[in-house]
Amino acid sequence: MRKSAEKIATELGGSRSGSGWIAKCPAHKDSSPSLSIGVGRDGRVLVHCFAGCTGAQVIQKLQQLNLWSDRNGR
Repeated sequence: MRKSAEKIATELGGSRSGSGWIAKCPAHKDSSPSLSIGVGRDGRVLVHCFAGCTGAQVIQKLQQLNLWSDRNGR
């Protein structure tokens, strides 16, 4: 099942930030929210860790938490 950006952010304890969401990054020990979660023009969920985790690292951890499926990125 495809998870929405809002659902991912909510399950990570995040909150609304501008047109997207911000949450603690699950790929590293995050003391303050550094993960940006949004929706691209094509409807894909976009993630960016401002602390330096790669997209692949974030997605791998989200998959382990059952918060990401291939449909999110493809």
